[in-house]
Amino acid sequence: MNMKKYGIALIGCGSMGAAHLDDIYCKDDVEIKCVCDINEEHAKDFARKYRAERTETDYRKAVSAEDVDIVIIATYPQSHLEILTACLQNGKHVLCEKPIASNLEDGKKMAQLIKENPACKVHVGYILRHNKTYQKVAEMIQSGAIGKPIVMRMTQNHHTMDWQKYLNLIKDTSPIIDCGVHYIDIMHWVTGAEITEVSGIGLRTEPDVPKGKYNYGLMTAKLSDGSIGYYEAGWSNTISSCNVKEFMGPRGRIRITLQMLRSENHEEGDMIEYYKYPEKTYETININCKRKPTGDQLEDLIHMIETDAPGSPTIDEVIDSFTWAVKADEIIRGGLSE
Repeated sequence: MNMKKYGIALIGCGSMGAAHLDDIYCKDDVEIKCVCDINEEHAKDFARKYRAERTETDYRKAVSAEDVDIVIIATYPQSHLEILTACLQNGKHVLCEKPIASNLEDGKKMAQLIKENPACKVHVGYILRHNKTYQKVAEMIQSGAIGKPIVMRMTQNHHTMDWQKYLNLIKDTSPIIDCGVHYIDIMHWVTGAEITEVSGIGLRTEPDVPKGKYNYGLMTAKLSDGSIGYYEAGWSNTISSCNVKEFMGPRGRIRITLQMLRSENHEEGDMIEYYKYPEKTYETININCKRKPTGDQLEDLIHMIETDAPGSPTIDEVIDSFTWAVKADEIIRGGLSE
């Protein structure tokens, strides 16, 4: 049987671009045709490392090439709408990094464009939907393992070793929007409920963060089934790194410890700690999975192309989570003291 090979063009040779190619460049069903970055040296480095056939500094040339079937957009959010538009005009399928845009207007335009071009399949990179640990947790909660309603505690703070990298991202988006879209989506995904209300607080703790922006934020959410959740995100030279993912209900608790944070049994992968109540017993579930399974994500896009199946999440779910993240961000920025 002849396997179809998909020609890939990567736009954006940064850390997320590398995360995509690390997991796919040697797959049998893809060929890296082009890597593109405004920094030519970055593009050349990627071409050497991932054996890309050519480099470009103009994304228009990359997305118009006849041998390219799929474009991976791994640039800052403010450029997503422009690049996606060019991809769809050239009949390309797209895997676009989250957040879908840097503002709600662009996000809604992108969603409309995607719906108006159904022949071009577009997958937005909500990588946790393809993470086996989160898939297991979703399955457990949906099957009633901890009951409902639930409390969802989610923290992802970064003690930055490369402050300029994070500062550049803050100028384009915010900590709450950048990864908050993931965790708003998880709240919806694991419960099956809709977000009904968000709020938040935040602060500038670094002097070079632009006015009207912040590097620490805390967002809270209420859901239609009575569940609640929060997402805390801080990027700073002084904050301590912290990663908490915990789901608590009337019948128990589920807590995720990533493989890299385990104090022992590191080789077992991620750990799910499941506390059952009223039994008052503990169960440990080990999940061997990649933290960023970009290859599985690309395979989902290929499945969409070949079967016309919807993506996970759907574009409506992407826009819903993005809309609530933007709303929380607006509330936080409105409460900043300058």
